[in-house]
Amino acid sequence: MQVRKLPATRGVAWLRDGVALYRRNPLGLTGNVMLMFFCLLVALIFGQILDQTLAELLPQNLANFIGQLPFALLLPVLSVGVFNACRAIERGERVLPGYLFSRLGPHLRPLLMLGGLYYLGSLLTLGLISLTDDGLLFSVMQDLNKLNDKQLDMQTLRRSALLLTLLSLVLTAANWFAPLLTGWRGLPPLKSAFFSIVACWRNLRAFIVFGLACMGLFWILLFCIGILLSFTPALGSLVTVLLPLLLVPILYGAFYANVRDVLPELFDGET
Repeated sequence: MQVRKLPATRGVAWLRDGVALYRRNPLGLTGNVMLMFFCLLVALIFGQILDQTLAELLPQNLANFIGQLPFALLLPVLSVGVFNACRAIERGERVLPGYLFSRLGPHLRPLLMLGGLYYLGSLLTLGLISLTDDGLLFSVMQDLNKLNDKQLDMQTLRRSALLLTLLSLVLTAANWFAPLLTGWRGLPPLKSAFFSIVACWRNLRAFIVFGLACMGLFWILLFCIGILLSFTPALGSLVTVLLPLLLVPILYGAFYANVRDVLPELFDGET
């Protein structure tokens, strides 16, 4: 799989292209992204129910980890569904909410395995950090009130938090392109995760610029909403509630543009 190395300025172009894709079919893109989040919310609720059920049979910490499994398994599957909708919108096809579940059959099992791989990676990350700090960071994550404890080893806590951030970035890089490499090209989960890390590393500067562009857009919108709230609180509150319906689909459109730029082979043979 050929991975393109792009200039840093492409990070801004991805956001621009995300806006362009959204404008082609706002209802289709928004509907499918919101449906994805609804399904993930249902998975989280099911996980909480599973937590409560298993808490009577297993230690509480272990039950909590198992309860997160449904969310982890569904995330790659539904991500591919959203990108299927993005590709159809780009082709000019008619896309309605519910397109999310189309064309998932051929690689459904490998995508579920990819979700399980990401889940295991998360567990290994927490386990490794717990070995280095005797479970300090994990105990604080479970009970944030412990941060007020004057006897808390803040130096160890900061070191563990930094390690968690670095390992989480590696996991995110492994999962960034992997769902499409598995879902569209049928690559095995481990191989797609490896290629995903390579692709992210080769385009690190573009990703940094993309992140800064997203942050800039977010703060500009917050500033505008703040002004709106000061003059017309009711309208400002309405805009605040509706803003995610605009921003999140645009971000997914930008992710799609990012994939098309970095891994053009995924789109070979398209008309």
